[in-house]
Amino acid sequence: MRPYLKDRLIEERPEGFVVIVPVGTEPPVPLACPVCDHVLYGRDDESASMEFSCCDRCARLWAHARRKDWKDGWRPTTEQVTAAEADRMPLALTIDVD
Repeated sequence: MRPYLKDRLIEERPEGFVVIVPVGTEPPVPLACPVCDHVLYGRDDESASMEFSCCDRCARLWAHARRKDWKDGWRPTTEQVTAAEADRMPLALTIDVD
């Protein structure tokens, strides 16, 4: 991001649009966990995302136990994530568009 006006930052996205935010704005919580790709839902996921950049379940399964390695960039393998997803209950999500 680069300065824009006196108290704003601007970022040109590769998708062809720009994002303008106030200086000091924290980055938003993503819609999905970058580790398991499940939708982030609720305060537990929000807290885990802010601390570990993943959902609460991934934080409990992997990030807490390997805190130092996680902060250094370690992530579970695709096989580990797939195996962990086998026992996860699906989240029913409904979006109403008016």
